[in-house]
Amino acid sequence: MKEIKIKTIFGAHQIYQELANYPPEGIRYLGISKDTGEGKYYQNKRWKEKINSLAQKLKIPRMKFIAPGKFNLIHSSRGIIPIQLFTNKPWVMDIEYFASFMGLNIDSILNNRSIRKIIENRLSSKNCKKILCHCEATKESMIKYFKSSKFEDKLDVLYPSSHLIKLEKRPSKKIIILCVLSLFKQKGGEFILESFKRLEKKYAGIELWIKSDVPKKIQKKYSSKNIKFIKYHGEIIPREELIKNLYSQANIFVYPSFADSFGYSLTDAMIAGLPIVATNLFAIPEMVVNEKNGFVVDIPGYNPKKFIQFYNVDNLDNKQKNIFIKNLTKSLEKLIKNNALRENLGKESLKMISTGKFSLGERNKKLRKIYEEALK
Repeated sequence: MKEIKIKTIFGAHQIYQELANYPPEGIRYLGISKDTGEGKYYQNKRWKEKINSLAQKLKIPRMKFIAPGKFNLIHSSRGIIPIQLFTNKPWVMDIEYFASFMGLNIDSILNNRSIRKIIENRLSSKNCKKILCHCEATKESMIKYFKSSKFEDKLDVLYPSSHLIKLEKRPSKKIIILCVLSLFKQKGGEFILESFKRLEKKYAGIELWIKSDVPKKIQKKYSSKNIKFIKYHGEIIPREELIKNLYSQANIFVYPSFADSFGYSLTDAMIAGLPIVATNLFAIPEMVVNEKNGFVVDIPGYNPKKFIQFYNVDNLDNKQKNIFIKNLTKSLEKLIKNNALRENLGKESLKMISTGKFSLGERNKKLRKIYEEALK
């Protein structure tokens, strides 16, 4: 098999850590940084957000200049448009959301025709061979919010994946509910605590482990011997260690997010073979299939057909909040009461990441073919 050399524009997110360390057969990635190889995304997140903020103020899409080199193809990522200097190579791009070109700032694209035109022209160029959407929802958002007629045939879905991790589950008499939330409020943190407050009154043998930066007044309000609060950004735990020490010890994963383009914590929950309770936000129902590997709780007032990956928690009135908490509680209760259901749904989660559409095998087979076709 002929080796293909690919110039990369990758960040340090786990998606690219997995690509760097587990590439398709015959693919050699060039320009992989140490941070990418080790998945040090959150360690560098703040200064990257400052760069994105500056680009938004200047009203320019995210771009990167590419110098000549001994490579066959460019693989850019997350809306970064490659600008070539004295070279003319084909390129592909993977993208998480239609607003990735402007650092996830929706308004900067929706309200600025000139920015949209720049992006549309670049994606329509002959050197752009494929636009690899992280999910079907991303693909639909690209079609909905851009004039995509010139590049719609380039749109494809390539799900992020992960290698499997050998896990050892320690026996426990408790049923442990785990949530890992990078944003406490917008990922439904207080709804989880309110739901658990109701559940622990009915079920003595349950615990909640919440890894998030929970405000102290919220911790005080929901203080309980059955809740374990774990900081999120205070100490960045390597992903594999996090899966081994937290995910593998849990029985249920809960993720009622109101802000996500994909929900990569769900991938880790799949690796741990956990049943999942999550929302109907954007791509999440592609990962959590209701009654197959978990339960999907609808967000009151959210319209999935708009393909927006954010719904402001503050938009919910008290009645809607109560409905949401009630449905979240019901879904968790089904899993707490039924051990066989937990195991069956958890097996489906593991199957989806080991041999299904989120598996490394599926990702690499499709990606190798995309690279080969881009070079024809």
